[in-house]
Amino acid sequence: MIEMKIMQARQGDCIWVRCKSDRVVNIVIDAGPSTFKRGFINLVEKIEKHKEKIDLLIFSHIDDDHIKGCIQYLEKNDKTIIEKVWINGSGSSVYLNGQEHSANNISNLVSLMKQKNISMETPILEGKEYSFNGGRIKVIGPKMGTMLKVAEKIEKQMEHSGGKYIGDISHVEDKYKADSSDTNKASIIAVLEFEDKKILFTGDSTAENIIEAVDKYYPQGKFEMVKLPHHGSSRNISRELIKKLNTDRFIISTNKTVEKVVLYRFGEERKNTELLCNYDWWKKEYFTKNDIEEYIRTKRIVMKYIGDEEINL
Repeated sequence: MIEMKIMQARQGDCIWVRCKSDRVVNIVIDAGPSTFKRGFINLVEKIEKHKEKIDLLIFSHIDDDHIKGCIQYLEKNDKTIIEKVWINGSGSSVYLNGQEHSANNISNLVSLMKQKNISMETPILEGKEYSFNGGRIKVIGPKMGTMLKVAEKIEKQMEHSGGKYIGDISHVEDKYKADSSDTNKASIIAVLEFEDKKILFTGDSTAENIIEAVDKYYPQGKFEMVKLPHHGSSRNISRELIKKLNTDRFIISTNKTVEKVVLYRFGEERKNTELLCNYDWWKKEYFTKNDIEEYIRTKRIVMKYIGDEEINL
């Protein structure tokens, strides 16, 4: 059985997965922003209450909204329950130069993990696997060249979508512009396989990288769920990606409004789409009357608020 919680990490990501068979394996993907620090500590306390550990903590990439939530926990606890960490973006002097964005924080995080003697593996590239009883995590991206580019050039974080367009979904202007962030391109793309189920986690990766990875490793694969990249950003979700992903259930992790063009692309390319959201950002004056008639009542798009409730698969 798989139990999964999409934690309410505001604009960031933190996903807690429990794989239950003869023993429980806890996998945590990302740790949210600094404003989620209490949330991460609560997550750890719940795992400790079960007398379990975090078997694997995966940082999909090094942006603040994916790494900073666990720093206070590491600073205040001499002993941790984190068994192993996967991370990209350490080992280069560029991370020690004190940039305003994520680069300086990754250095602090890596230093803390070393102080706590947490087993840390880097780089994490396509083909990497983590096996446990009855399941595995298979990494299908990034490639070596993409990851190394992050160590050469750190760009400022691209702001998440603001959802400024408020008209009908069907009238939205659809001009796809790919995400150019090097850190996002280097996101770990991984598939959890357990009990004949597959869940795709995409971090903040680009549509192009995800398509290439799925084509290579899961060309005919059907996923139970797919966590959409970059909090549902229009720059990371292309029509081609929507057509490629073989599932009807998609996770969006954000407390910010998703641009309507993303829903338009889903509505155009798929007959049925269920969006599982950890915040109900669409509840206030998001859908027009036409949207409701054309997309919601017809169930072409189903919006489901899950908060951080447990998803059982």
